[in-house]
Amino acid sequence: MQYLPCFLLLIVLTGDHSMKIATLRIAFLSSVVFVSATMTSAQGCPGSAGCLDQTFGAGGLSTTSVSSNSDVFPIRGVSQSDGKILNVVEVRGSSFTHVIIRSNADGSVDSTFGTGGFAFVNWTGTVIPHGYPFGVAIQTVGPEERIVIAGSGLGGSNVLQVNRYLSDGSPDASFGIAGRVVVNAGYAGAIAIQPDGKILTLSDAGSLVRLNVNGTMDASFGTNGIATISPYTIKARSIALQSNGRIVAVGYSFNNRDVVSMTVTRFNTNGSVDGGGKDDSTKGDSFGTKGTTTVASLPGSSAFDVKVDGNGRLIVAGTANNDFAVVRLTTSGQLDTSFGAGGKTTVDLGGFVDIAHSVSVQSNGKIVLVGNSSPTANSNIRNPGLARFNSNGSLDTTFGNGGKVVSDFSSDWEYITNGVIQQDPICGCEKIIAIGAVTLSGSYYALSARYLL
Repeated sequence: MQYLPCFLLLIVLTGDHSMKIATLRIAFLSSVVFVSATMTSAQGCPGSAGCLDQTFGAGGLSTTSVSSNSDVFPIRGVSQSDGKILNVVEVRGSSFTHVIIRSNADGSVDSTFGTGGFAFVNWTGTVIPHGYPFGVAIQTVGPEERIVIAGSGLGGSNVLQVNRYLSDGSPDASFGIAGRVVVNAGYAGAIAIQPDGKILTLSDAGSLVRLNVNGTMDASFGTNGIATISPYTIKARSIALQSNGRIVAVGYSFNNRDVVSMTVTRFNTNGSVDGGGKDDSTKGDSFGTKGTTTVASLPGSSAFDVKVDGNGRLIVAGTANNDFAVVRLTTSGQLDTSFGAGGKTTVDLGGFVDIAHSVSVQSNGKIVLVGNSSPTANSNIRNPGLARFNSNGSLDTTFGNGGKVVSDFSSDWEYITNGVIQQDPICGCEKIIAIGAVTLSGSYYALSARYLL
């Protein structure tokens, strides 16, 4: 195991200076930061798969100061079709504020977005403190890509909210009421956009909500636009769409002995749970058991993300017994025994707790997990972690150190929410961005770290 040091100096000069380096300054931002980053990575860095991409930001890192006197917690990130990166963060001061930060494809802040690269999320009422997941997605409306945020407003009530923004960061007045839609369906979590532009959002209460493109409830889905995952013991965290339009929700559930296991539920296009037989045209093809697959053979597991591969199979990522875990299911919800060990693979990144928060599938079929590795029992200390697998579930030893990468960008606090694959037009190759936040010299920064694949 080789530890490769790299150094990044970020400076913001105030007053009448002509030079500003690597970070954006607005009135409430901090001034000088020095970062020392350590990676457990490939022997051939820089330049090998698993290494930080030296063409991105400064040494592979892009950090943007949000507030010098408030805590910052990352929510989720996404990449636009032009390679620009959106990072949604929560600022925790005397009140809770959500900010969308947009960076250019090279990691520099996009000053054309919002106010100097920042757009503020306007929630109705008091924002629910962190602990309830949020989501962000890109929706194409006509020729323009718009930003859709799912979260929670009206503090203390069982309400989800969906906001839409134009590409310049301003609220989209054509969506809902003044760019916002509020639904009594639980705190909002994951979000997905259908090919027809309809919006799906998942709540912690097990409700799946579908909105029309303009933000009105889709009455053709579930009951007045709301479908329910049953039983309530299933807690869903992420959703994905199959090519046939069916909707997959993943998370975890408890059995009667309170053992947690990864759980996958599939819905038909009308919002009904896909638990019928092939001869039942109203319910579609059977999925799992009554529409749900529970990975009971992987006890102590929980799913955080799901993607659909090029063959329509479900790639489910999360944690099992405190290790990274990935499961592949067939299109009918059965464990794919040609993948890993009986459809499952786990990998220990060396941390006390390793959790994969997102999964991405490359164009060549390789699977990349991105998350966090806690080196000690102190859950506040986390390091960004990645792992790559071949399409058969084996670790890809050409990536990082035997298929794994653990980075350390701060001696204090850092947290990664998800990874996003980008197509680099210069090299014609894929790269992955780990999105999150980091504390540097006592100040909080939004973080994007790009790795070679």
